[in-house]
Amino acid sequence: MRFSLFGKPEWYLWKKTLRAMVIIARSLSPTIQVREGSERFVFRPKSRMEIFRYTTFFSKEEGTLKWLRDNVRDDAVLFDIGANVGLYSLYAARISPTAKVFAFEPHKLNFATLLENIFLNGLADRITPLALALGDATGLFRLNYNSMESGASLTQLGHTNLSGDRTFKPKLAELVGSMSLDALIASGEVPRPSMIKIDVDGNELPILKGMSNLLGSSEGPKSLQVEINEGQRNVVVDFMASVGYKIDHCHFTQSGQKLFKGEESYQTVPHNAVFIRA
Repeated sequence: MRFSLFGKPEWYLWKKTLRAMVIIARSLSPTIQVREGSERFVFRPKSRMEIFRYTTFFSKEEGTLKWLRDNVRDDAVLFDIGANVGLYSLYAARISPTAKVFAFEPHKLNFATLLENIFLNGLADRITPLALALGDATGLFRLNYNSMESGASLTQLGHTNLSGDRTFKPKLAELVGSMSLDALIASGEVPRPSMIKIDVDGNELPILKGMSNLLGSSEGPKSLQVEINEGQRNVVVDFMASVGYKIDHCHFTQSGQKLFKGEESYQTVPHNAVFIRA
């Protein structure tokens, strides 16, 4: 709903009217709760994509939730790379009060909602948000927005390519700082992770290459979940093998499971692969 106000912006009545409209709009903004057992999560959706993510929280990626339940232990350190609005960061932080989660999300609208979700759910002491892009190089790169809607995906760093040989025209692009995870850990600003989740819509391999030192060390993470997009399985699996990891199991989103039943191809159907030490 849009309103047009006529008059000079500095007029007293004009400002009072605007303030009243903002208060009314905020009071009408819905707050929703979603539950799993005794756990309750609170959200204030601002877009259609957010509503979709919140209402499918416990059904869209049941495999990811199970991976978190099976691996988050006391004092675990999870890096959620491509956290979006933070659903899995919130879920992991609730599993153990001593677990620490670092949520990486460079999309500014998603990041703002991530901050709000951390605050609304009282998890500021367990989740550290980082508006930082990761890759295999340090510098400034164009972050190309496929959508300006909070909760959206498919934003790409340094290119406009999508899976299936598709491209898109950015709605907006900004210059953002990017660095490798190895460089970030070497800075001492973050600890070494015991778990890593990567879901970055096709940019997984550069991020993995940027943590080669971590993965190749004896202090590398015990478990990694990596989203593998169309046509990328072999190159991701080969790289992970070169740093001493093998696939433990794979799982799909709810829609991906249906596609896989029809195609039975890990090459063409996006999926999550869980890697452990070989």
